[in-house]
Amino acid sequence: MTNLSYSEGRTVATRVYRRSDRHLPFMPYGLIPLLGLLVVFWIGMGPFARQIIEQRAIQSAESTLAANGADWASAHVSGQWVWLEGKPPSRMEGEQLIALVRAAQTPTWLGSATPVTRVYAQFGSGVVMPSAIRKPEWTYRLSDGVLRLEGIVPDEVTRSSLVAAAESKINPPRLASIADVLDVTHVDDNPEYTEVALHAIDAVSRCDRGVAVFLNEEFSLKCELPESRAAALQQHIASPLSVGRLGNIDILPNEAVATCETSLADLLGTAHIQFAPSSAQIDARSSSLLQSVADAAKACPGTLRIEGHTDSMGTANANELLGDARAEAVRDALIARGVPADRLRAEGFGARRPIDDNSTAEGRAHNRRIEIRVVRASD
Repeated sequence: MTNLSYSEGRTVATRVYRRSDRHLPFMPYGLIPLLGLLVVFWIGMGPFARQIIEQRAIQSAESTLAANGADWASAHVSGQWVWLEGKPPSRMEGEQLIALVRAAQTPTWLGSATPVTRVYAQFGSGVVMPSAIRKPEWTYRLSDGVLRLEGIVPDEVTRSSLVAAAESKINPPRLASIADVLDVTHVDDNPEYTEVALHAIDAVSRCDRGVAVFLNEEFSLKCELPESRAAALQQHIASPLSVGRLGNIDILPNEAVATCETSLADLLGTAHIQFAPSSAQIDARSSSLLQSVADAAKACPGTLRIEGHTDSMGTANANELLGDARAEAVRDALIARGVPADRLRAEGFGARRPIDDNSTAEGRAHNRRIEIRVVRASD
C-alpha cells in the first residue's frame, strides 16, 4: 500500500509491507512424520537385511559342502564373503570346492540368485584367493593301456569332445581304454583352452607311457616311446599353443632310457661312492667315479633321480635323514661336474629298500649305496 502526503511542498512516498496471516497448506507439514518413519525404516532395515543376506550365504555354502561330501571343510560368512577352512584331500579338490561355493545358487522371491560374491580359503598353511574366473587345468596320464583324463572343464559339451577325441586314439594294447574323471565346474570357457587340451590328448596318446599336465597355464609333457616315433612327437610339441606356455618337455626314447640306466648301474655296481662313516661327506677317492657318472648322466634323456640308501644300523629316522643328505651331496657333486641342476632330483630311502642281508657286514656294505635312475612317466 502506498500513501502520499504533502508537507512544505515536498512529496514523500512511503511503502508499507503487510504480512499475510494465511499459512502454508497442511500437506507439506504432514509429510515430515512420514519422512521420519522412512528414515527409521531404513536404519532398521540395514542390519536386518545384512542378517538375511548372511543367512542365505552360509546356507548356500554349507549346503554345497554337504552335497559334495566335503566334511573336511567348514565355512564362515561375513556379508556375502565366505571363508573356507580345512585340509583338503588334494589341491585340486580344494580348488574345486572354492569354485562350487562361489557358483552355488539359492531360491529367492525374485528367482534363483548367487548369494556369495567372494570366497577365500585357508587350507593348511596357505591362503588361496581365486580370481573371479578360474582357468581350466588337467592331467592326462597314459599307463598300462589306460588313458586317464582328470581335470576341470567348463561344460558337458567340452567334456564330451575331449572324451571323444581320446576314444578316437584307442590303439590296443598300447592304448586300450579311456577313464573319464573330468569334472564340470565354473571355469573359463574360452575355446582356446579346449584346443590346448585336444593338443595334449594327441601328444600323450602317442606315448607308450606318458603324462600331460596343464597347470597355471603351463603345458608340460613326459613321454616314453620308441626312438622311431620320438622325432614326430617332438615336431608335434613344437607347434605353438593357442593359449598358455610350454613348460618342461621330457621325451624319453625307450632305447635311450635302457642304455642310460644300464651304464649308470654298471658304474655304480662295480664301485661305490664312498662317504665318511655316518656322514654325507663324500670321500675324495670317489672323485674319478663321480666324473664318470656325470659324463654318463649328461648322455641320459629326461630327469634323473639320485637315490640314497643305507643299511639298517641306527634308527629309521636317522637312516632316512642320512639317505637324503647323501643323495643331495651326490647331486651337488654332479652339478659341479656339469650336469644341469634342473635334470637332477635327490631322494633318500634310508633302509627301506635293501638289496642284501643286513645281518652281515658284507650285506650291509651292499645296502649302503647310491643309485641313479631315469624319472619315468609313471613316477
